[in-house]
Amino acid sequence: MRIYLNGTANLGDFLNGLPVMSGISKSYGKFELTIKKEMRKFKGIKEFLMYQDLFTDVLFDDEIFMYGDIIRMSSWPIREDKNDPYRPTETCRYENYMKDNYGMEFEVDDEFVVKTPEYDIEVKDTYYVGDRWSVGDIDDRRETHILSHLKDYEFIDYDRPMLENAYILKNLKKPFITNFTGIGMLADLCDIDLYCVWKAEDWKPEFRVGDNDVSWDNGKNIQQVFEKHFYQAALANLVHAKDLERYLK
Repeated sequence: MRIYLNGTANLGDFLNGLPVMSGISKSYGKFELTIKKEMRKFKGIKEFLMYQDLFTDVLFDDEIFMYGDIIRMSSWPIREDKNDPYRPTETCRYENYMKDNYGMEFEVDDEFVVKTPEYDIEVKDTYYVGDRWSVGDIDDRRETHILSHLKDYEFIDYDRPMLENAYILKNLKKPFITNFTGIGMLADLCDIDLYCVWKAEDWKPEFRVGDNDVSWDNGKNIQQVFEKHFYQAALANLVHAKDLERYLK
């Protein structure tokens, strides 16, 4: 089976599909995955995906000639009905797309946790921060480097391969500080405590609703944006920037 996830080259949206791909792999066996060539900007993405033990191969779409029976995977346009209230809306959209368009029978693997090798990497006893970066072709409707003022903490280095950063996340000694960006979704799938920090100024003015809300992705407010990308369990917490200090001990 060959699946081409052609709907996005954004890391967070892409990672929201992993529990669905894990569920498909459990029901149908490992499959070949093709991803958009723009995903190369995420260092070590192929190695990261292959290590999850879901795929027979991972290829960029400019490496192969598209022919034969290819299942295309996307999260839009599709209904947002949830079969589990705690499941991210984006994950549900992938689930619904594959079931509605291809009649696939599988259960989303909500217990999926990112796998990593063991590395000899020091993980310090401090807070680690994963900010929104500005590398490559990104969605410019939101700001970047919005957590750069947290200078007393360690920042995730995006020049490291994804597997190494995932290892760091899985071995953190304090909750992870992030925002609405791909490293936040990676942290959620590493099953760790995290603070998703936000403020209205992180969005361009046309998406702000006063000082305390946003309108995003067809009118979603900030709580719905949070529910779109993160599992609704105690490990992931939505925190306004003005309140972050009282969470840090």
